[in-house]
Amino acid sequence: MKKSTVAIALAFSMLLSVPAVLLQPASTVYAADASGTTASLSDILKYQQSDGGWKKDYTETSGDWAKSTIDNKATYTEIRRLATEYKKTNDSRYSAAAIKGINFLINMQYSTGGWPQIYQSSGYHNHITYNDDAMINVMILLDEVANKKGDFSFIDSTLASKSKLSVDKGVGCILKTQVVTGGKLTAWGQQHDSSTLKPAGARIYEVPSLSSKESVPIVKFLKTRPSTTQIAASIKAAEDWFRAVKITGIKVVKTSDDVIVVQDASVTTPIWSRFYEIGTNKPIFVGRDGIVKYKLSDIDQERRTGYSWYGSWPSSVL
Repeated sequence: MKKSTVAIALAFSMLLSVPAVLLQPASTVYAADASGTTASLSDILKYQQSDGGWKKDYTETSGDWAKSTIDNKATYTEIRRLATEYKKTNDSRYSAAAIKGINFLINMQYSTGGWPQIYQSSGYHNHITYNDDAMINVMILLDEVANKKGDFSFIDSTLASKSKLSVDKGVGCILKTQVVTGGKLTAWGQQHDSSTLKPAGARIYEVPSLSSKESVPIVKFLKTRPSTTQIAASIKAAEDWFRAVKITGIKVVKTSDDVIVVQDASVTTPIWSRFYEIGTNKPIFVGRDGIVKYKLSDIDQERRTGYSWYGSWPSSVL
């Protein structure tokens, strides 16, 4: 056997002996946060759009991404920063801009209770968007506004009431979009059609499916609501689904240029696939060709390494 072959075999055997927790892919941010997370307060005031929202990238000048959005922390981050600055300075420019932003979020909401990724846009940007916790983060902010909590103590009762109604509608949307298969409630998709409320696709590698990652913050938010029979049933069903689709006996190994799934029966700590096929609960993976595969190794390397396909997300609610 060649020395190089022996070295590779030895290295791989050592890799398999490393505790599973050390082999999990690092938490990687694959998309940059929106401009408002780091912009100056003067730029936040400057780049607020006429509808009251903000673009994800302040330098964008055309197309859907030049419109107001809640993607990658846009708009709700600006509102939070403005409210904080108003509490510090009592400068009405900041409170006025924050209030305009809050009203935008309320106006952006569909009658069904969901929020699109981009306001008055096209294609998948119109879908109700749970992806990257966009809708849930909007609801968390509006819930604070409704209760005049923290930096939002300056909000008047009229806007607080409007915000409460918006949050209540959002909860209704969450309950209506929870997917039923075989007569049982399961979880949610990354995004849902704004009319049919069914799971919908987005980018070519994001097909209609059940998403363990996006379903976790939904459950966490439902747990903050006054309990009703429907909310309690929704939470229980989602947690039961998390337990049913958990995966043990594998290690997800991140190398210098790839992500590899290694079978190891000794691994008992559960992990979850990000996406599950609706109806079968099979983990699914999709590359740039848009074709559903059932093994991570079957999709292109660029997508294997450029997306979070596995994670421990549901462990935080179980």
